[in-house]
Amino acid sequence: MPKTLADHLAPDQGPKRILSLDGGGVKGILTLGMLAALEKELRRRSGDPNFVLSDYYDLIGGTSTGAIIATGLALGRSVADMTTLYADLGPVVFKKAVGTGLFLKSKYDHRALTNALTPVLRDIQLGDAENIKTGLSIHAKRIDTGSAWVLTNHPDSPYFNPQDAKTIPNRYYQLIDLVRASAAAPTFFDEVKINTEFDKKMRPVTPGYFVDGAVSANNNPSIQLLLTALVPQYGFKWTPGADQLMMTSFGTGMRRPTARRRWFDFQLTALKAIAALRAMIYDTQIQGVMAMQAMSRVHKPWTVNSEIGDMAGSPFTGAAVMDYQRIDVRLDVRRKPPRGERPTPAPVEALLGRDLAPNMLEELDQLANGDPANIALLLEIGQEAGKTFVDHMYPDPKFDLPAWSKAQA
Repeated sequence: MPKTLADHLAPDQGPKRILSLDGGGVKGILTLGMLAALEKELRRRSGDPNFVLSDYYDLIGGTSTGAIIATGLALGRSVADMTTLYADLGPVVFKKAVGTGLFLKSKYDHRALTNALTPVLRDIQLGDAENIKTGLSIHAKRIDTGSAWVLTNHPDSPYFNPQDAKTIPNRYYQLIDLVRASAAAPTFFDEVKINTEFDKKMRPVTPGYFVDGAVSANNNPSIQLLLTALVPQYGFKWTPGADQLMMTSFGTGMRRPTARRRWFDFQLTALKAIAALRAMIYDTQIQGVMAMQAMSRVHKPWTVNSEIGDMAGSPFTGAAVMDYQRIDVRLDVRRKPPRGERPTPAPVEALLGRDLAPNMLEELDQLANGDPANIALLLEIGQEAGKTFVDHMYPDPKFDLPAWSKAQA
């Protein structure tokens, strides 16, 4: 019998499992490819061909495209369901730019995204304990107050049902508004306005202005999800320890953003700012991986950079705070070889076992490339990458559900 939401959230109901999903635009389809391997392995262990990730993970959280996926999974959707959504969503939402994204108008029409998400999210509110099957955390940036917002469905979180009668409780927020807010990437989509207070007649007023959660430290939300699970004020109050808490953290493909010097010299200031913002987001993602690996038991460490490697070994916290695994793939382009030498395959070419056209490699890291061929390639890359991390030993069998021992007997 599947866990109830109360079972997932209760701190005394055995070890806890967290699923963390990065932002990355249309590259969320790559994440779904990797998630397919995870869901397949958990179905094998459970003996249930319909087993879904909300049956296993006690908290699923994401930012931007990761928030879309996290919310769908927390509603009990399968990875296949979400993959179909993304295969349809990408070409429609990013089919045609309606603005430049630099001056008066964002590049894409948010209504296309809303229309694509409505059949999945409907009018479900964050406090809906019947439709939301497990813990859910959505990350956005409230730009008018400068606050990074962490919205969860835990009934003990401070603003889920606040004592202040003026404040609209988080439980009344609609998922579609929260997801759109988390995914409102500056220049790509307009900001999302959500009413946050009641007036004297109990009418919703005082809209907050929300943008993509990546415009904070949470594009890789793993550190925030760890804090959410452990800091008492968030309400979860789970227990740390490598045998008590685990996290699987999924990226959307990584490539270090660079800017050619001659390009940078002659660009508009706005374009320079966008390039700098993307570089900052990459840095926070890498720093998140570094911090998590530095305090955790890691099964297959992710190489952070050439200076410190993968940080494998004893965590600097002494005892490991959690069991942690980063699952991602490098989207670097093929390096130009020294004269007379053959080029070294790009990481994804080595993964797939075939060469890709230079323009295909270059376009893989674009956040809004909704071309069906690009989406299909990202999905294939994700599916192959997932197989290199997930097997009978990961997730660690220590975190298998108690009922599985009977299924595997």
